[in-house]
Amino acid sequence: MRTRTMSTICIKVSEKESAAIEAYAVMCGESVSELIRKVVIQEITFMKNRSTKDSEIYDYNMLVPVNISNDDENRIIEANYNKIREILGWKKISLGGY
Repeated sequence: MRTRTMSTICIKVSEKESAAIEAYAVMCGESVSELIRKVVIQEITFMKNRSTKDSEIYDYNMLVPVNISNDDENRIIEANYNKIREILGWKKISLGGY
């Protein structure tokens, strides 16, 4: 019986894209390769925002402190997204005026 090994997939990204992906991975507490694996599997299996037993190992979330208000959590998330957008040279966004 043949033993399966892990495959390596290479992609080309710009320096800005690489920096943005790395920053987001840190925000999620993931390595870049784990984050990319989880994002792609969620996308190609239509499991994004759907909770199933199969999907648990592909979950990723931006880390935020526990025991903070929803407003504070939203401010942190908005700031994190805007850090990524700044790296990419994109306009800032507002998630409801936080």
